[in-house]
Amino acid sequence: MPVRIRKEVVRIQREFLWGGVRGGKKVSWIKWSVVCKAKSKGGLGVRDVSLVNLSLLAKWRWRLLLPGRALWKDVLVAKYGDHIIHNVDWSGFRTPSSGSNWWKDICSLDSVLESKNWLVESVARKLGNGLSTSFWLTKWIGDAPLSVLFPRLFSLSNFRDSTVGDLCICHGDAWTWSFSWRRALFQWEEALVVLLRELLAPVTLSLEVEDKWSWVPDPDGVFSVKSAYNLLVEELWIEDDLDEDVAVIFDHIWESPAPSKVIAFSWQLLYDRIPTRSNLDVRGIFVSDAPWECVGCVGRVETSIHLFLHCPSAMMVWYDIFRWLGVVIVIPHSLFSLFEVLRGSARNAKVRQGFLLIWHATLWSIWKARNSSIFANGSFSPKEIVDEIKEVSWKWSLDRLKVAPSLFYEWTWDPGECLLR
Repeated sequence: MPVRIRKEVVRIQREFLWGGVRGGKKVSWIKWSVVCKAKSKGGLGVRDVSLVNLSLLAKWRWRLLLPGRALWKDVLVAKYGDHIIHNVDWSGFRTPSSGSNWWKDICSLDSVLESKNWLVESVARKLGNGLSTSFWLTKWIGDAPLSVLFPRLFSLSNFRDSTVGDLCICHGDAWTWSFSWRRALFQWEEALVVLLRELLAPVTLSLEVEDKWSWVPDPDGVFSVKSAYNLLVEELWIEDDLDEDVAVIFDHIWESPAPSKVIAFSWQLLYDRIPTRSNLDVRGIFVSDAPWECVGCVGRVETSIHLFLHCPSAMMVWYDIFRWLGVVIVIPHSLFSLFEVLRGSARNAKVRQGFLLIWHATLWSIWKARNSSIFANGSFSPKEIVDEIKEVSWKWSLDRLKVAPSLFYEWTWDPGECLLR
C-alpha cells in the first residue's frame, strides 16, 4: 500500500475517532499506536493499517503454496517463475523491475523484519508421502533446510533435487535413508552423516497422504489474516507495555455491558486524556482568562483525578453509590484502585457485570454534570448526579444485562438483589 494512501486512511480513522461522524480535525488525545493496541494491553483494538496490509499480502503468498492450479496462478508462474508455488523463501530470487507494485509488495514480505525472514519461519512443511517435498531445499525438519544445516553434505550429494520420498525407503515397518555421494567421504564428513541420520530417525511417511504446508502460528496449521496480524504486532511493535496490574484493569473495563462510547470514555479517562481544564491548558487550548476552578468546589484546579475522585462533591457521589450497593469504602488514591474495589466486592459474575455498569455510569454522569454546569448553566449537585446514575444504570440494565427486568423502585432500593434474578 502506498504511504500516501496509508496516511490518508489513518487520518480518516483518527478524525472519526476523535471527531465523530462529522469528522474534522480534532485534538488527538491518545497516540495512535496506543489506540491500535489490543484491549487487553490498554488499547481500543483498532487494527494498524500497515500491518493489516502486510497480513493480506501474506495471504497471497499462502494461496500460492496451496495445491491446485487456478488460472491466476498459471499467469503468475508464466511471468515470474515456478519457484513462487514451490518455495516459501524468495529472498534468493530477483524481483523483476517490470513487476507490478502489488507483486513488488508481495516479494518484499521477506524483508519486513531486518533480523529474520518472518514468513519463512511461520510456514513449515508437513510430511505425508514425501513425494512433493525437496529433501535438501525445503524446511521440513529442524529450524532450517537441510542444505543450510548440512551444507557440506549438500555440496557432496549426487541428488540435490531429490524429494524426501525418493531418499526414504520402507523395509517392512522400518524406514531407511539412502544417500549417494560424489566421492568417498572423509571421516569428519562421515560424522556429519551420523548426525543427519540421528535427526531423521523419528521421521515416518504416510504413503496415502499428500504433503502440505502448515501455518505455524495457528494450532490447526491453517493461515488466517488475524494470526498473521497478531504475529506482526508482536514482532514489529516496540511500544512500552503497561504494568501488569494496570493492563488487567484496562482489559476488565470492557467486561461491562455499558454502551461502547461510555466504556471508551472511561478508557480515555484512565489515561488522563479527557478535556479537563488542566489538560486543555497544557495543550494551549484553554483561554487564559477563563475560570480554572473545579465546578464542584472552590480553589482547586480541575484535573481528572480531582474532578472524578477527590473533589468533595465527587466523594459524596461515590459514598452514596457505594452505600446504595451495600459496600463499605474508603476513597482510594486512584480510579484504578476504585475499580478493583468495586469489581472485587461483587458476589458472582452477574453482580460483577452490574457493578461495572454502575461504575461506568458514575463516571459518565459526573462528566455530563460537569459539562452541563459549564456550558448550560446547570448545577453540579451530588444528589442530582446520584439520581441520574440510578436512572441511567437502570435503563442500561434493562437493555444490556441478561437478568430478569426489575422495576425502577426495586433498582433504586437494592440493585444487588435485582442482579441476582
